[in-house]
Amino acid sequence: MKDAIEFKSSQIKALIKRKNILNKKYDTTFPDDMPLEVKSELDFIDKLLQEFDIDEAIFAKQGKTINIKNSRDEEWYFQQMKHWAERHPKATNGQFGKSTLYKFALHFFVENIALNANNARLNFSELAQKVNDVSSQKSDSKLTAQLSNVENLLGFLLTMQHRQLEYIPEVINLENGFVKYAINPINPTEFQQFGAPTELNPNNELAQSYDEYKKIRSRDKQLIKKYHQTGGQLNDN
Repeated sequence: MKDAIEFKSSQIKALIKRKNILNKKYDTTFPDDMPLEVKSELDFIDKLLQEFDIDEAIFAKQGKTINIKNSRDEEWYFQQMKHWAERHPKATNGQFGKSTLYKFALHFFVENIALNANNARLNFSELAQKVNDVSSQKSDSKLTAQLSNVENLLGFLLTMQHRQLEYIPEVINLENGFVKYAINPINPTEFQQFGAPTELNPNNELAQSYDEYKKIRSRDKQLIKKYHQTGGQLNDN
């Protein structure tokens, strides 16, 4: 468990840093034009910063010992917490007494929910859904990996195309063996002077070819899906 002063200091720094980032990003934006979610987050950060300090009088009034009435239900919950702590002894420094585990649960909730800007504004149902929605986290992780693979593949293909164009001759004179190489069209000067077709303009050949390619790829994906669903058995239909 973290020391309260240490955690308080690190959390204040993180909140102030986030606040400064948002203020800098929208420093030229009129208050009325600022996105509602940004306003809400800035107000929330200010509220958290105001709540960090507690009045000494509040602490003085509190008893030094907190009594929690035990019951069969409470004991069941405590034993489950203890089982978890025993599987993760580093979390409580190998201590499993009731006071230690109750303090750990309180500290964990405050540090990761009550003072975490990503969780503190969620209501109970939203928080429970976020904690239990492991499948979406796996999907996000898979999507991140796929995007990374796409990025790497596009970089590789661009590099290969650039290098290939450097070695494709424009003219070959068969009588004297003279080879003339053109300037690689993938260069800033060529783009500035002549531009380049993109798949976004439906009137050029590249866009039309790209559209046809997407149709073929879509059919192939359906075919592969059907192939796996039928255990590798496909008929002519």
